[in-house]
Amino acid sequence: MLKNHNTTVIQNMAKRSFRTNRRRNISILLAVLFSTFLTFCIFTGGATFFEMQQTQGIRLHGAEYDAYLYGLTREQQELCRENPDILRSGIEAVAGYVVETEQNDTPDAGLLWTDETCWEEMRKPGRTWMEGHYPQKADEVLVKRESLKSCGLEGLKTGDTFTMTYGTALGEFTGEFRISGMWDGYGAKDVVFVSKAFYEQSGHELSSVASGRYMIDFKPKLMTRAKQEAFIESLHLEKQQNLFFNMEYENAVQVLAGAAGLAGIACLCAYLLIYNIMYLSVSGNIRYYGLLQTVGMTGKQIRRLVGRQLSILAAAGAAGGLAIGAGVSFWLIPSVVKSMGVYLGKQESVRVAFHPWIVLLSVLLAALTVFAAGQKPARAAAAISPVEALGYRPCQAGKRSRRTGRGGVLWRLAKEQLTKDKKKAGIVILSLSAGLSLFLCLVTLLESEAARTIVSNYMDMDMVLVNKTLKKENREDRRQVMDEEFLDELRGIEGLEEIYEVRCREILVPWEPDFSDMWMEEFYDMWMVQSSYEDEGRKNYKDHPEEYSSFIVGINETEFSCLNSTLEEPADEQAFLEGQTCILYRNGLAFTDGELRGRSVTCADFEDPGHRRTFQVGGLTDVNDYTGESPGCAPTLIVSDRALREFAEEAFVYKVSLRYSREYDRETEEKLRELVENSGCAKNISCESKLEEMETVKKAQGNMMEVGLGMVLILALIGILNYVNTLVGNIRSRETEISVMESIGMSRRQVRRMLVMEGLLFAGGSLCVTWTVGLAATYTLYQSMNYRKVPFAVPAAPMAAASALVLAVCAAVPLMAYRSMEKKGTVVERLRGAE
Repeated sequence: MLKNHNTTVIQNMAKRSFRTNRRRNISILLAVLFSTFLTFCIFTGGATFFEMQQTQGIRLHGAEYDAYLYGLTREQQELCRENPDILRSGIEAVAGYVVETEQNDTPDAGLLWTDETCWEEMRKPGRTWMEGHYPQKADEVLVKRESLKSCGLEGLKTGDTFTMTYGTALGEFTGEFRISGMWDGYGAKDVVFVSKAFYEQSGHELSSVASGRYMIDFKPKLMTRAKQEAFIESLHLEKQQNLFFNMEYENAVQVLAGAAGLAGIACLCAYLLIYNIMYLSVSGNIRYYGLLQTVGMTGKQIRRLVGRQLSILAAAGAAGGLAIGAGVSFWLIPSVVKSMGVYLGKQESVRVAFHPWIVLLSVLLAALTVFAAGQKPARAAAAISPVEALGYRPCQAGKRSRRTGRGGVLWRLAKEQLTKDKKKAGIVILSLSAGLSLFLCLVTLLESEAARTIVSNYMDMDMVLVNKTLKKENREDRRQVMDEEFLDELRGIEGLEEIYEVRCREILVPWEPDFSDMWMEEFYDMWMVQSSYEDEGRKNYKDHPEEYSSFIVGINETEFSCLNSTLEEPADEQAFLEGQTCILYRNGLAFTDGELRGRSVTCADFEDPGHRRTFQVGGLTDVNDYTGESPGCAPTLIVSDRALREFAEEAFVYKVSLRYSREYDRETEEKLRELVENSGCAKNISCESKLEEMETVKKAQGNMMEVGLGMVLILALIGILNYVNTLVGNIRSRETEISVMESIGMSRRQVRRMLVMEGLLFAGGSLCVTWTVGLAATYTLYQSMNYRKVPFAVPAAPMAAASALVLAVCAAVPLMAYRSMEKKGTVVERLRGAE
């Protein structure tokens, strides 16, 4: 066949097709629009999510940094300053602690000094308000209202003075201080910032892990685990030192890989959507393309015609998708979030991230998807001959001879649709299951990031009351602030389900060569940088064990079961409960479980050193919930409450852990706080509330969860629209077949039942793929992004609702498509129209 130079004609035909094939072109236009819209929303939501995770990290830590080093030598500081991958670094150092003020003898506040880089640059993003200036003189301090309240100094303002007793490495001192400034923001609450002059006279050194802190902010936003380990090795850390990367930065690469997997699934949804509509569109116009060849159009020109049509539709669809995507991202999502009553800060509004590369990438992916999806249908249109086109029927694939099968006729006919054109059926099932799998993955990820999930303390208790007087160095100041009268009132509060008391008693661990000598040698090696155990430590410990006191802590059976589950090798429960064995708090020492397990440790009552008891070591723990006052030099012994009662008749109630009948019950919490306030010891009891922590995390998260929720709703809608387009096109391509079945006696009711069964089979296949392959993919993506180590759990309610919605849509869409087909006329008119 001779080639005709009819480029102008092709352009005119492509334009004319928009008027003559409106339904087909609208379907293709919507396909491109939805795909662009989908990718734009995915990338916009992803960018927003990552930016808000960074914001959350700043708010939780109170500063912008990627790594945190405990202890800092001059050599390490120089290495960091010369490292080209480090953007900036700042010093933060513990200068001491507040012992007491005139208004509060248990303030529980620390003294902290930061250098200029740390305060002016790295901590600036965590501040929301400040007045005055950072301390310059030794008697100046910078405070938050929370720190003033914890010290009993609420009501003071910038310029006021107060007197406090404070402790440093050199001892305890009393002095008058002036408030040089006040600030508010995120991060630690009970911190009083002091000047460099104060730190220099405190006796602390930056090289000490108890004081020196070094914040590091890297230039690269991504760093692999191998590079992280190489950086740690380059610092030549000493035994006491540790460097920790923020969870977000440490796991950024794997989180990005998981996000790329989500984007890949989204692009697959878009490809299937466009391919299905293009395939159905071209197959429905095969005769038209065959007739074009009879008037001289070549196969190449037909491909150009199809390509020109797709180019115009792709441009219009991409523009529309970007416009709608922008509207959804910047208007609809915030509106939906606010209307649903989701938590936002008082002055906080939903902020959606936008970058020019998102537009370019969305358009590029849409163009590539259109090109890939249109290639095969375009080749099919160009390859068919005029004679073949005249006899073409779109649904003739599969076996022509059939045997009578088992089951009802309608079920057999419905099942044949899954096997007649296996490729088309597979695409329909894959299309819907891909959308459902993406929905499953995002809902699971969002659930894991929820404040209720990531806020979970030890044993998941709702409230923990702690006796702060046990932190006093002067033993005479320690009091039983939670006595039996207080505990009886506590037990009488309605709404409390469980109450656990942890009691402790101060002890001595006498020197002995088999255990305590080995323990103290390792303790000195790890923590006592300025003195040697061999030179003076051993002799002093033998002569004055009272200077190395510790605590024996009693826990009940439930607490032991929870603690035992965290051990490397579980301890014998019966031996522990009977008082034969104990669990030691490792306190950061390098002992392995096997080195100490089975050894004997003897403890003596601090007030009566002659009263002793020996336990076998049953295991080591790093959980610091049962360390009494604070971990001392000698080991802290965790024993059963029965063993503690046998050892000492009187013991301090160190902490009381409470679980409500209803989690996060505000009414019960208010009753508890009222009881503490009326006890007369409110300043000596700290209340660690899970509800309060959850609200802090919510505040730190901002609208991160809300944007994610909006994205999940959008993707659920896209998945349903994808299925609607594919199934409606499938039924339209079978109009002749359905009309023939009606002509030989099938009633309209039977047709409707058959179509509903087909839809349910497609839905069932999609759900099976989702709950097998999709669930496996979700688990893989979840674990790749699960740097918080939150246990994997599928949100039952959202997925049950999504599954029910899929079943309902799959049953309703075929009926709607059949009703639209019925409006075209009678069976005879439809058959005549097909010819």
